[in-house]
Amino acid sequence: MATDKLTPKQEIFAQEVAKGTNLKESAVRAGYSHKNATRAGAFLANHEPKVQKRIQELQNRGAIKVGLTLSKHLVNLEKLRDSALQNNAFGAAVTAEVSRGKAAGLYIDRKEVLVNKVSTMSKDAIIRRIQQLHEESGGTLPILEGQSTEIMVGDRMVIDES
Repeated sequence: MATDKLTPKQEIFAQEVAKGTNLKESAVRAGYSHKNATRAGAFLANHEPKVQKRIQELQNRGAIKVGLTLSKHLVNLEKLRDSALQNNAFGAAVTAEVSRGKAAGLYIDRKEVLVNKVSTMSKDAIIRRIQQLHEESGGTLPILEGQSTEIMVGDRMVIDES
């Protein structure tokens, strides 16, 4: 049965993020291992709706406490944009306008964590990935001794029987 209640680790993580701590450090402070903190932090912040909602609630509370509201924030960004335009600082003006759009919820920041697991890949997909890594590495992929390796490099097949 689904519940809207966060685990104690998730709650601590949300509180740390709302305070401004980076995702990895927030995960460590919440009790996640150092080894997996980067992945855990990214997953909680980007793929756990309950955690995202809690972070937003905590951030909204903090913003209200310091007297910052969305409308004030948008007005301030508008003033910065207008000032930048008057000074022909078009880059700064665009940045301020994009920031206004983000604050108003006009943009969706989508992040995906992709992990290539060989066990879920087809043989062709594995070969394509090896070719891609070979090209990206400038041809310096290590060859395991005692193994025959066939790799397509451009339009030619390279066979190494170390």
